[in-house]
Amino acid sequence: MFEYFIWSWYSLSWNYAYFLSSVNLKPKKMKNLKSLFIIFFVTLLSQYIYSAEYLGKNIDGIEYDCTAYSYSTAKYYYVTVEFSVDEATITFSNGGYITVTLDDEVIDDPRSISAYDYENGVFWELEVYGLD
Repeated sequence: MFEYFIWSWYSLSWNYAYFLSSVNLKPKKMKNLKSLFIIFFVTLLSQYIYSAEYLGKNIDGIEYDCTAYSYSTAKYYYVTVEFSVDEATITFSNGGYITVTLDDEVIDDPRSISAYDYENGVFWELEVYGLD
């Protein structure tokens, strides 16, 4: 995926340079065009940099079955979880949900994901199914 991103960036920059050489723009318009290109590039890059991932694969926005252990109640809950950057939304079977912050957005072991609920001050341990 990273190689594709580098190739895409190279292709975009080459096309951008070709476009600039073939079009005679006034300096003010050129400055605006450069600003728009920079904003577009930063937005595109942020999508690849900031996302929850497992084995190099973006897992944001996908709902997974999960077992969640709450350190405050010392109980296991069978829930679903959806990742978004460095957060995970845990949805319970009764319809309730909480948002927890992951210790790291890069997941090494889907059977042991540490997270913290800052709103309630609770540590959670997640075991996600379907990532392997």
